[in-house]
Amino acid sequence: MGETIKLTADDGFTLSAYQAKPAGKPKGCIVVIQEIFGVNGHMRRDTDKFSKLGYMAVAPAVFDRIEPGVELAYDQAGVEKGRELVTKLGFDNALRDIRATANYLLTFGPVGAVGYCWGGSVAWACATRLGLPAVGYYGGRTIQLMHERPQAPCMLHFGAKDTHIPLGDVTKLRYAHQSVPMHVYEAGHGFNCDDRPGAYDKAAAELALERTLAFFETHLA
Repeated sequence: MGETIKLTADDGFTLSAYQAKPAGKPKGCIVVIQEIFGVNGHMRRDTDKFSKLGYMAVAPAVFDRIEPGVELAYDQAGVEKGRELVTKLGFDNALRDIRATANYLLTFGPVGAVGYCWGGSVAWACATRLGLPAVGYYGGRTIQLMHERPQAPCMLHFGAKDTHIPLGDVTKLRYAHQSVPMHVYEAGHGFNCDDRPGAYDKAAAELALERTLAFFETHLA
């Protein structure tokens, strides 16, 4: 089980974060970046998962700047509320809080990031703007940041059946960033999330995790 901690960004804003510690010395540290649904039960379990695999993992509640304590359901109301919040927050504020999280984690070891859905696009920005090794899962807004060049290693996961992210966008990203590994699975949007009705794909999630762990083993060594 993890715990809630407080972090302070460079502009003085204090946010909550969910932290999960490994049993022994961390092999590295991971910032876990939420979907549009906040640091909900799924994100806490995902953070716990990385801690059980040997990493110090922290999921910053980046929505705290707009509305504290956000935990949304995977339904239409949750989608609409989440989209409203990410529009108000913007990438810059999210990255400010992720930088604060990374600075905190640096006291424990090398830091990387992993993000899902909206957080998958933020993970790309972590690599291009913060210089953090990062893995992005089905980040639909990554195409909007295609002109940005990674300053650190990056890996992206997409679903071939994702109705939110056209495969044409993935092709464009691959062409623009040929050194970035991009994996496409026979799955839809949210395939890593076992709380999403009809979306979770066990085979895709396990293979993506295997590749993600290999990435962090290499780049957080």
